[in-house]
Amino acid sequence: MGKLQKALGMLRNDHGNDTAKRPGIDHNVRHKLESRGAQSPAGGPRAGVRKNYAIAPGVENEKPAGFSINIDRDDLVNEGLLPNASNLEVVAHQFRRIKRPVLNIAFGVGVPEVRAANVIMMASALSKSGKTFCALNLAMSIARERDLGAVLVDADVLKPNISRVLGLENRVGLIDYLLKPDVDIEDILVGTDLQDIVIVPAGRHHDEATELLASIRMQAFISQLSERFPGRAIIVDTPPLLITNEAQVLAEHMGQIVLVIEAGVSTQDSVIQVLDSLNRSKPINAILNKARDTAFGQYGSGGYGYYSAPKRGYGHE
Repeated sequence: MGKLQKALGMLRNDHGNDTAKRPGIDHNVRHKLESRGAQSPAGGPRAGVRKNYAIAPGVENEKPAGFSINIDRDDLVNEGLLPNASNLEVVAHQFRRIKRPVLNIAFGVGVPEVRAANVIMMASALSKSGKTFCALNLAMSIARERDLGAVLVDADVLKPNISRVLGLENRVGLIDYLLKPDVDIEDILVGTDLQDIVIVPAGRHHDEATELLASIRMQAFISQLSERFPGRAIIVDTPPLLITNEAQVLAEHMGQIVLVIEAGVSTQDSVIQVLDSLNRSKPINAILNKARDTAFGQYGSGGYGYYSAPKRGYGHE
């Protein structure tokens, strides 16, 4: 067994054993769930474990974003953020498989409640692993759920590809919110016609981005976003973990982490270094991206999923 497989096994053991005592359970959220009637099969309170997503509020009663855009899917294909027509079905199928354990954690289906679990960090060790491709396609797959939706946050503030491709690079966004107390969350939300996904642009460039992302206001932003969108998964696209300080700071604010590993390129040492740097009390999943086969595998039952995803030729951002 290689070092990488051993690291994955460690994650499985971290999250697969005694999950009822897993650190990070928000007892206030648990109380809210119990008061809303989450029941065990025997009819009693189930200590914050949901049986299905329906207990989470849907998106139909949300206040719409004040600013909206129409998105040209061809532009996303040309930029490598969506698969082309010939690969569309296979990618959609793969992300259906990928999203299920992420959603189970995000909305407490069969697992203990985790603080801000619907806030999901898309991470990678290095650049060009396909992290942004996976963030967008995971958000789109989740948004196809009947009762759920998605928010996509461009927190890759040094290389905000989502904001650039969507023409939002000059719009008020995350960094502006963190800089200015008079900027409200409502001001940085952008509605779209792409599966009704809500976008949060990166905002302006700032030399003290690391400090801003580590601020109390950033913690408040994550909490408020999670509470404002209880029926949505909030996908946060972040800088590579081994290249920038910003990603390490952001990881502490997330409810769960999805690590994108580039097949045949990401080294075992880089992946292990990333895993060692992450808080093991958080649920961590992984996507093996740009793999040449379509075999699926999974390690563990609740903490770590290991998947092959899109083939080479797309998904490079």
